[in-house]
This record gives sequence, C-alpha cells and structure tokens, in this order.
Amino acid sequence: MFARIVGLLFFAGLALAVASAALLLALLAVHRRTGRLWLPRFAALAGGLLYSPLCKLLRLFGKPTKVLDLFLVDTANALMADAFARAGPSRILVGPQCLRAGDCKARLDPQEGYVCVRCGRCAFAELSRTAEDAGFKLFIVPGDRFAVRLARRYAADAALGIACPCELGLALLLGRKMGVASQGVALSRDGCFETEVDVERVKEVMRRCGSRSR
Repeated sequence: MFARIVGLLFFAGLALAVASAALLLALLAVHRRTGRLWLPRFAALAGGLLYSPLCKLLRLFGKPTKVLDLFLVDTANALMADAFARAGPSRILVGPQCLRAGDCKARLDPQEGYVCVRCGRCAFAELSRTAEDAGFKLFIVPGDRFAVRLARRYAADAALGIACPCELGLALLLGRKMGVASQGVALSRDGCFETEVDVERVKEVMRRCGSRSR
C-alpha cells in the first residue's frame, strides 16, 4: 500500500511538472510574440523550479536558452517594479567584472570587488557618476555569490543588477526571495571579456528607484 501511494504521488508530481512546463513555455511564446506577460508569479515560480529541465528541452528542439533567460528577467522586473519604485535609501548597483576594459586599472578589494577609478575606458566610469547622483553604491563583482553577500552586508533596500541573461534572471528571483527590490538589465553583448550594456537604459532604471516615495 505504501509503495502504491508513493508511486501515485510520484506520477502526480511528474504530471504537475509537465503541465507547469507546458504552460510556462506557452507564456514564453505569448511574450515573445506580443510582449505581454501573463501570470508572472506563476512564471517566476515555475521558471525557478524547472529552469534546468526547460533549458534541456529547448536545446533538444534547437531553441536558444537565452529566450527563457530574457523571459525570466522581464518577469522578475515586472514583479518587482512597484517595490523598486518605492524602495528605501540603501541602494546598490552591481555590475560584472567582464564589463571592464581589457586594460582596466581598478584594484580588486576582497570585500568590495573591483574599485572603479573612473578612467573612462569602459561604461563603469559613467555609471559610477550616475550611481552616485542617484544614491546607488556601485559594486563591480566577479560573480553572483559576491553580489548576494554585498546585498546582505549593506541591508540593501534596492538592487540593480547588470549581467548576462543566463545569470540575471535567476539572480533577480533570488533577490525577490531575499526581500530586496531588484531590477536587472541584461548585457547587450555578453561573454567573458569586454562585454557591453545599454548605459542609457541602466540610467533610466536607476531613476525609477524610489520615484514613488519622494
């Protein structure tokens, strides 16, 4: 009897996972075609839980996993947009070390990440000045775990992350679980060296932070 109950629960869970994956892929398709986000809370939950099998499924059908990553970024941004607009004064801007110039002069601090010297060789010089004016503290980090530690150390009310799509979506969902009002801007050209981001878009998102609490 026990084995039968376990078996029934297993197949019920499997059926639920398959149905959730199918619905999530349908929501992704609608978003790609129309730009509209349906059931964002479900999409965020299912995307986080089923991320790895969904990526394998997309690869199986010859589809780029980037479409799922960007969908999760848009979903997380939509879910936290209001909280971000009402966020308090402790704000961090977190960017990836790969966005630095190849001849970057920044020094690596074991606690703070790379410290920008505003040499003008990459986007961080301009972002650093804008962040300072907008009340954000800029951190240039070597990985997402570093970013999580910083958010906890500074008790961040809000976080704006810049990263490649494959890391950003899940990082934003983690920020939501931590209670940090987060937004993200995906790199426009990713990779591991001298990547690029839409600086004006990052600035625009920074301006939204706390806009409804002023």
